[in-house]
Amino acid sequence: MDNLIDQLIIRWEQAFEDIQKLPAFKAAIKTIKYAEGSRYNLEKFDQHSFPADGPLSQEKQNHEYGFNDQGLPCYVAFSHEYNKLYWEGYYQYTDNLAEYIEFNTNTGTPSAITRVLFENGRKTATQRLVVNGRGTIYAHLKDDRAALIEKIKEDTHALFLTATSFEYNQDGNIIRSTSTHVTPGVGTYNSHDEYTYLDNQLDKIRTFDAEGNSRLTFSRNSANLSPQALVEKLATAMAEQIVRTLQGSELELPLAFLELGYHYADNYLPLLGIQSRQQVEQRLKNKELVFFTDNYLDSLIDIAPFEDLFAQMEQLMEEHDDMNIGRTALRKTAAILTKTKLFGKINTTADFAAYAIDWSIEGHSNEDLEEILLECGVEKETLAIWKENNFLSE
Repeated sequence: MDNLIDQLIIRWEQAFEDIQKLPAFKAAIKTIKYAEGSRYNLEKFDQHSFPADGPLSQEKQNHEYGFNDQGLPCYVAFSHEYNKLYWEGYYQYTDNLAEYIEFNTNTGTPSAITRVLFENGRKTATQRLVVNGRGTIYAHLKDDRAALIEKIKEDTHALFLTATSFEYNQDGNIIRSTSTHVTPGVGTYNSHDEYTYLDNQLDKIRTFDAEGNSRLTFSRNSANLSPQALVEKLATAMAEQIVRTLQGSELELPLAFLELGYHYADNYLPLLGIQSRQQVEQRLKNKELVFFTDNYLDSLIDIAPFEDLFAQMEQLMEEHDDMNIGRTALRKTAAILTKTKLFGKINTTADFAAYAIDWSIEGHSNEDLEEILLECGVEKETLAIWKENNFLSE
């Protein structure tokens, strides 16, 4: 596996020359379609199909995809207009290799590479590299390629790298994959996936770390739930499990606030922050924001009862390139807990509220915080009372 990582870094260095190939791939375009976000993750290409990972449109949007005479994507362009940053990339296919190479055209840096290796029509390995900042780092060195390459290679926070190899059963189905990852701030680590099938269809993928800890990373939506139905079902199941977690914890009662703390676009299994009525009163005396807490439960939510739904939600976010789906699910969970007052199973204040929030990016103004609280089931009349009692400023 280390060899696959080393090969990938060498390929990235070589790819600086390949920016010259972009006009040829652009000239091969027969049709163009657009998308709001990223589509066509090459790791899902298998020489028989290439799913788009979300809707495409004839109307101009941020991501432009060009398709060759075989109907396969061969070119992509997208931008960050506010920061005047631009990217272009190309896809190329042979019997033994499919490759996606993307460039930040401001700096000329290959910002992402994905490679899929085949033997006798079977996918045997994948390699993925992403440059932190999508190729915008060390822009001052763009005219000194050797220095730029060396600087990025020396920077332990510059490259995300993953190499994966696959094993098959006698029916030709993948049953296991083994991966090596290099992640900024974490370093090098290994994982493996185990695949299970039902009626000869992929049913689940479970990912294990080096210590044997696991989580479900793929679950087939066998019930064919719509996105809305999936989110609703997950929210109910998560709310029920949160209450079970609270029931197994030592709490100061009555409970006034329950924070479902999450990290947007990263981790949607919430940490539970709790505040009793007495704790809220103390924060008011100290003239502190009553909705902010550092009192999080040590007990983590057991995901097992809803792990299939949770994995399907994560798949939905990836397929639609929409991280707001997870936020919506958590706020619906909070709304259920608010409106039912924890299903009546734990003593709460009359104006108890649960709310889902990522303090790093939201809730920084009263207006934003009020919108979050309303979405989490708090009534307007309650907000008015809280303002009178200095929970919220006017």
